[in-house]
Amino acid sequence: MIVNTKYGKIEGITESGCVIFKGVPYAKAPIGELRFQKPQKAEAWEGIYKAGHFRCRSMQGPDRGGFYHKEFYSNPDFITEMSEDSLYLNIWIPEHKAEGKLPVAVYIHGGAFLGGAGSNLPFVCNELVKSGVIIITMNYRLGAFGFLCHPLLGAEGENEAGGNYGLWDQLEAISWVKENIEDFGGDKENMTVFGQSAGAMSLQALAVTEKAEGLFKRMILQSGGGYRNPLAEYRTIERATETAEDLLEALGIHDKEWMKSETKRKQALDALYKTSSEEMMQAIGKVMAKAFEERKGMPFVPVIDGELLKKDGTVLMDEGKYLPIDYMLGSNSNDLTTEGQTESSPETNLMHQGDLAYAKRVNADTTHKAYVYYFQRELPGDESGAFHSAELWYVFGSLEYCWRPFEQADYKLSERMISYWSNFMKTGNPNEEGKTDWQPCTEENPYFEVLDVEE
Repeated sequence: MIVNTKYGKIEGITESGCVIFKGVPYAKAPIGELRFQKPQKAEAWEGIYKAGHFRCRSMQGPDRGGFYHKEFYSNPDFITEMSEDSLYLNIWIPEHKAEGKLPVAVYIHGGAFLGGAGSNLPFVCNELVKSGVIIITMNYRLGAFGFLCHPLLGAEGENEAGGNYGLWDQLEAISWVKENIEDFGGDKENMTVFGQSAGAMSLQALAVTEKAEGLFKRMILQSGGGYRNPLAEYRTIERATETAEDLLEALGIHDKEWMKSETKRKQALDALYKTSSEEMMQAIGKVMAKAFEERKGMPFVPVIDGELLKKDGTVLMDEGKYLPIDYMLGSNSNDLTTEGQTESSPETNLMHQGDLAYAKRVNADTTHKAYVYYFQRELPGDESGAFHSAELWYVFGSLEYCWRPFEQADYKLSERMISYWSNFMKTGNPNEEGKTDWQPCTEENPYFEVLDVEE
């Protein structure tokens, strides 16, 4: 299948009932002097762009094994090389599309702002796509490449210290989709964004910036959203600069003389731009080790930069400055904030309580709706329970790619969740037409949908 976009012709491939366009560039490669810059619009190409394989994932640390290696990274078919040239997206559409434009959903992957890719397991989208939705997965810059914030990087007339490049990447990808998706049969006026973990944290940040206004109609936040979110942090420039100073020191270019003249500043920037990807990753590893040793949290996160994010997200929400769209959000019964608890429950799950509070506020303030779920299926195969990220296999319907001995009841739960997610992407309501089982979460009726297998 060949599609003619505003940037040129793209040829996709057919797999498992879908046509997939893999590795489509949505921005210029952020290399050289573009390394610590906002993404620049993609350039048009001549001929037919062959979109038959996933492109490089963003720079990130080595796979150190452990629980999530077995869970998501043990299949080499879904592991790509790393490169700073990583701003690509993947478009999944039904092979046999019904008449009319299809709703569209853009997925933002998680990974603590340090790892992950749009091509990772379990983001095999064919089952979700067969429900009648076009799905896009994407890469964005990670770690220092995506979130380094320092006065050295400040741009005149914008913000003091740069930063948030990964969020700008996400906005650019969503804008590319809105600009081109009708060529693939999608409805640019019926777009949803959804994400998990750091992806959900990213989207909650975009929900309080005016830069995202008009780009999409709905948002799904999985294990990373919520009012007074216990996971998300909007870091001040001052604190982010401390981390950046650690990186510059690890690179051997920590010299405050750059502040005294424009010549010194250009010399420091030149050294930073010319540092190889490998040297950058070695330095980032040292910064990460120090941050975790000193219990400073994730080293590279969204920053209150005065441009994209003008205040802390909670403050902006208190002021009512969040996107007036429909929301769906939830968490898992053994999610990150439940570590150390002998027995988790909705009442003691901080993430779940934040989801409820977020939805209540939306449903009280706007005519839009917010729905809450609570995923509590204890996955078979070990004693990890309904762990952080466990719901992803079910949302995407990719259970067959997992090592776990899933039962028929798991496949039924996945079908149910795909129905909920796709219905919400289509209409803003997770229920099937004519049903009202899953109710919005309000102060008067703090309803949440429990997602578990049926006995």
